[in-house]
Amino acid sequence: MSFIISIEGEHATLASEDEIAEGIAAAREVFARNEADPLACQLAVDKLEKDELLSREEALLCLIWDEAEEAAFRAVTLGWLSRAVDIKIAVRAESGEEAIAARLTH
Repeated sequence: MSFIISIEGEHATLASEDEIAEGIAAAREVFARNEADPLACQLAVDKLEKDELLSREEALLCLIWDEAEEAAFRAVTLGWLSRAVDIKIAVRAESGEEAIAARLTH
């Protein structure tokens, strides 16, 4: 399944398009290096935030998510004077129409 990673948070609008692209690339690299499905990672994090019991695999997926989010944050805010900003990643499944549009534009 295809997925879309986005940068969200209170200060995400302060980032340039290039900074956003760097952050998304950094997060994708972490997921790829760990051979982890970003959607599964997000589901595990959602479960953790609801204070539900996690399996060992879900706990590992949460760690991968944290690493991806940290990589994205660092890439987006590289050169910013302040690190006290609210920037995080979000992942969602890519719809069929979005997949077609992405192939047409790349």
